[in-house]
Amino acid sequence: MAADDSSIDGKMRPDARVVNEFHSNDDVDKDSNSHHHTLGGGANQASPGSHRHDGTDSVQLLEGVELSGSRGGNFAVQSIIQALVLLGASDNTTA
Repeated sequence: MAADDSSIDGKMRPDARVVNEFHSNDDVDKDSNSHHHTLGGGANQASPGSHRHDGTDSVQLLEGVELSGSRGGNFAVQSIIQALVLLGASDNTTA
């Protein structure tokens, strides 16, 4: 099949107006299984490529993670390592 071939005969394809009419009743952002999602910060929306994880346009990075321990001691470092593991880091540190 050539790059411009399609499994649907080009003469049978609906025009853009008809396709838009079909989509006017679609389940946009209804839930995570919706066929289409708009861009935004909502639970059922897709994040735009420019989101920053600072809480303004998406979930804030490390939201709900609490760091503890004295800033001058190793307990604080251990708390930071645990927070990074929650984000997917591997803890290969030694005691």
